[in-house]
Amino acid sequence: MWFANKKGGAGWVEWGGCGMVNPNVLRAAGIDPEVYTGFAFGMGLERTLQVRNGIPDMRDMVEGDVRFSLPFGVGA
Repeated sequence: MWFANKKGGAGWVEWGGCGMVNPNVLRAAGIDPEVYTGFAFGMGLERTLQVRNGIPDMRDMVEGDVRFSLPFGVGA
């Protein structure tokens, strides 16, 4: 998705992920991967927060460091 007014200047931001489902996942669900394939996709809330708050590295949001979370009113 293109953001004209994102912090740090305009640019593209990967908004959602997608890909083929691993045959082992299909097998675990009782689906024959020789007959069926799967495609998964999703939109990430993390990307929305990253763009909205000018967070340069998404990993900061998921590492659990309370020093990162405190300015957002989360933690302690």
